[in-house]
Amino acid sequence: MSIVINHSKEKKLLHTLFLCFGVGIMAWLPRFPEVKANMQLENGAFGSLVSTGGIGAFLGLLTVGHILHKFGAFRVTIASILLLFTSLTFLVQVRSSFLFLLFNISFGLGITAVHVCLNSHGFHLLERGKVNVITTGAGYWSAGSLATSILSGLLVGRVALTTHITVLSVVLTVIMISIVIRLKSVLLEPNTSTEHDYTIKDIFTSFEIDWPVSLGMACVIYLEFALGDWGTIFPKERLDISAGLSTAPFIVFTAAMIVGRLLISRLLDNAPIQVWAKRGVLFAGIGFGGCIIVATHLPAELQLWSYSLFILGYAAAGLGSSFVAPSFFAAANRRSKLPSAVVVGQFGVTNTVLTFGVKWIVAWTIQFTGSIALAMMIPTAMLLATVFFLRALNQERVIKS
Repeated sequence: MSIVINHSKEKKLLHTLFLCFGVGIMAWLPRFPEVKANMQLENGAFGSLVSTGGIGAFLGLLTVGHILHKFGAFRVTIASILLLFTSLTFLVQVRSSFLFLLFNISFGLGITAVHVCLNSHGFHLLERGKVNVITTGAGYWSAGSLATSILSGLLVGRVALTTHITVLSVVLTVIMISIVIRLKSVLLEPNTSTEHDYTIKDIFTSFEIDWPVSLGMACVIYLEFALGDWGTIFPKERLDISAGLSTAPFIVFTAAMIVGRLLISRLLDNAPIQVWAKRGVLFAGIGFGGCIIVATHLPAELQLWSYSLFILGYAAAGLGSSFVAPSFFAAANRRSKLPSAVVVGQFGVTNTVLTFGVKWIVAWTIQFTGSIALAMMIPTAMLLATVFFLRALNQERVIKS
């Protein structure tokens, strides 16, 4: 017998899924220095190897939306959660670059699959109940990311990486699957109409690219990717501080993103989203870039000032860019006639392709120049370039939660 769930309860459960999702996929990022040491790789090679998760993400974004549309959200979401956390558990166990490559591709596929499932249901709830969980869901995801960053920082040097990730993966798998079972009655059902069947050919022939939205999204979101990959390694290698303290700037970045994503709805009464987005990206780009440039040029004896500027720059980046990416994401769904699950996937494919190449450029810029600070100017410039694509948000429809 199905459990009846109202929109309010549904929103809370979906927020919890976003929270757990953030906790799970970000858990190992603050411990990247340990992962890198275990693999015994240089910065360029490690960055390139980590970026191969984009291959799995590409495959997932191209197919998962169609699979969900055909088989329904319940089975696809459970399978996605199992794939995600199984891959993560093996990633921290292996020492072989080849095995790491395989599990990292699988991990990228798992992340994408869960991402498509959760956001598709978010749009499904928006259509049925006029309840917006796209931006707030991203806020809860960031809250999970913050919580796991703090936990990981505290566990460095105290709990083995493999123990930490394995236990966390098991706990999150049980929690998320339990919630999905509770949501079963309101999840997207399989589409049984033959008129809406998708073949392999249809996956490619129905592919659409909304260039203004896709380019804007890629520009604004890459800084978050860059700080996810290098955010803890950067202060540790540049300032030679402890592994625990090196997580603090990234924690501040994530906290600022939570504040921005949860509070933006209160600001929309004063100005439309495109105005706040322009202010946000300029504040984030100038604030982050300026602080990093100054911090990396201060003499060694002013290490405390450099560290403080790192934290300030990360905070500016998180606060200013926090709500812009979800706004582009919502615009992509509004501007397309395809089912939301397919839109989420196709939009993600475009952005994965756009950011995949930039990840390699950043990784090898670091390898050849030896300067993470110089490489961080690439996502800074991209963030500032977002202003050229904000017109795509002009007709964004805002439905407050």
